Amino acid sequence: MDHFFCRLSIFLLTICALTGHAQEIPVYNHYYTNPYLFNPSEAGTDAFMSVSLNHRQQWRGIEGAPVVSTLSFQTPFDYKKWALGVNVRNFQRGLITTTDFMATYAYTVYLTKEATVHFGLSAGVTSNSLDLEDIEDLDDPVLSDFANNNMQPAANFGMKIKSPTGFNLGFALPRLFRPNFINAQDFESYDFSPLDEVVVMGYFKRKMDKKIVTRRRGGINRRVALEDAYAPLQIYGIYRYSALTGNQAEVLATLHIGESIWVGGAYRFNYGPSGLFGLNIGAMSFSYAYEPASNQVTGFEQGTHEVQLKIRIGEKKKLEKTKPILRTIVKKETHEARFSKDDVQTGGDQELEGGKMFYVVIKEYRDFNSADDLVRRLKDAEDLTTDIFYNKNSRRYYVYTYKTTSSKEANKEKKAVAELTKFKSVKIIIVDE
Repeated sequence: MDHFFCRLSIFLLTICALTGHAQEIPVYNHYYTNPYLFNPSEAGTDAFMSVSLNHRQQWRGIEGAPVVSTLSFQTPFDYKKWALGVNVRNFQRGLITTTDFMATYAYTVYLTKEATVHFGLSAGVTSNSLDLEDIEDLDDPVLSDFANNNMQPAANFGMKIKSPTGFNLGFALPRLFRPNFINAQDFESYDFSPLDEVVVMGYFKRKMDKKIVTRRRGGINRRVALEDAYAPLQIYGIYRYSALTGNQAEVLATLHIGESIWVGGAYRFNYGPSGLFGLNIGAMSFSYAYEPASNQVTGFEQGTHEVQLKIRIGEKKKLEKTKPILRTIVKKETHEARFSKDDVQTGGDQELEGGKMFYVVIKEYRDFNSADDLVRRLKDAEDLTTDIFYNKNSRRYYVYTYKTTSSKEANKEKKAVAELTKFKSVKIIIVDE
């Protein structure tokens, strides 16, 4: 009997939620390590492809308390200003279970080399189901208009400003369409109401110019410099507005101890504190958060538990402002036949740069025919046109892509050729014209 009345109470609360458009955005503690949970513009901003699994069980011990599981994937792209993300979430509260599937497109605008503005837009579908177990009157008028597992459109939007000082400020509209649970058929509700839920988040995460750590390799302790190192103390603040439940604010701080461990704490106003712990193991990180039971659920001491597992995949993406430009020599309509070294330019190696010509060389040969054969094979290449010159000092034939009187231009071209073509052993030859 007690079980029945408990289920009945949950059912009545659920019906209130159905008719009142309850707050649909779950609470997360791990936004500090995966801000994509709240803001779609954060997709791919850590420059790694990654997969994250987050599970939160709120007010453990209370039947029907919120439980949310979220799987997210995000990846940036080499040289591009854009990133993709996918977010799948299962949110249970009371008798309602909502499943969301969202795909995200994020774009970055560079104000300066280090100051950026990020935009993100997600679109997908949401499905709602109702647990009708232990409910005897299935002919209730509210239930008669409810289609279980009904599918409706879902979308969200966000933006973020990132400064060189390490300060980030963003806001998100987590629900562009108002959730409506009483739908008789799929894709029936299109109530555009973006301001029903608003999230504003700011955080300070200062990047360090250089951080030296000790790592043991081959039985020897070695001092190495970390490429992406941040100040040990990081501070976060988040504000959430809901048209139904009002305002909620939270502050959070983490302290990183070495490379692998961090601890932290948070305080949610009008609710209470929480504790944080995290551990890095290679490309994988595990983190845990615990919230003691608040006065909202007096008598239940098990509190709220949240865990997250995040795995980085592959190497760091190179998020440059623009893609390198391949500036090759003027492309000819057809390859001109050569029959001897007399038909190519000649020159000698020089050590000084003043008044010299700089050649960006992709390959060198001892015989002319091999060099000429490579030029023939590359003549139809869309982005790469080559020619030959003969070095009388080294007695070698050099196939080059570009020549210039500027050493700066030559080095830019060398980098572009090495990164954008199959030729990786690119070098610059200086000759006296």
